[in-house]
Amino acid sequence: MSKVVAIAKAQIGYKESGNNNTIFGKWYGANNQPWCATFVSWCFNEAGLISNIAAQSKKGFASCDVGLKWFAKKNKVIPIGQAQAGDIVFFQFDDDAQPDHVGIVKWNNTALKYLQVIEGNTSSGSVGSQSNGDGVYLRKRSYSLIMGVVRP
Repeated sequence: MSKVVAIAKAQIGYKESGNNNTIFGKWYGANNQPWCATFVSWCFNEAGLISNIAAQSKKGFASCDVGLKWFAKKNKVIPIGQAQAGDIVFFQFDDDAQPDHVGIVKWNNTALKYLQVIEGNTSSGSVGSQSNGDGVYLRKRSYSLIMGVVRP
């Protein structure tokens, strides 16, 4: 999975050109839509591992909800404390019981209960949308925001 992390890491700093217009959405066929899941799918495709995450199509998934449900049906959900580089993490930022965002785990700090995650379609800090931002950033996320971690 380190190949997935290296591919995702190389995209840190990428910014959409506005209105969710990205290379990831264009590749997936869902441009101008929220693109966190298509970013994750693109990274797995580039690593040659797309079949591991074909939740919605042969290109992976564009919906966090569809993705998490698919991984759950395949018994791929793991405890947060076991998350490791290359795992996929789904976040819950509001109280609607649906995953709001997804990213790729870079590092797990079990002692301080947070993950370092490479995420597309987020903001660089606490200002701006966490689930529909403008770029690819390395984020530090508390375990309390995590809805599920999956090991593809």
